[in-house]
Amino acid sequence: MAGELTPLVLLPRYTTYAGQDDFYTIGIDVTRFSSAIVNIWRGKLLGTTPTIGFTFQESADGYNWTNCAGVGPGVDPGQDQELQYTATLAKQWFRVKVTLGGTSPIGTCWAVGFLEERLT
Repeated sequence: MAGELTPLVLLPRYTTYAGQDDFYTIGIDVTRFSSAIVNIWRGKLLGTTPTIGFTFQESADGYNWTNCAGVGPGVDPGQDQELQYTATLAKQWFRVKVTLGGTSPIGTCWAVGFLEERLT
């Protein structure tokens, strides 16, 4: 039996990032939750050989971050595609890392979904 779902907006429609770098959402306290069910969409990437990857991360202290179980690092749904990913949450804090690669990359994306409450 699944726990109650709480709506979640990590990256509002339509968030744009520019430059070869890692970008992070704010850390969210997910102590009450067992998983994050997140839909990710991204548009066309601009630049020279641009790449984008989304990584779900968790932390016990809000400073040291590791990748969540259940979703591989650097997932990419593809151009104009929306895919759903489910990350298992075992620590207090949760965030999404967006990585842009290539020369002068620009990417537009969004990430929304639900947090599933732990069953006690």
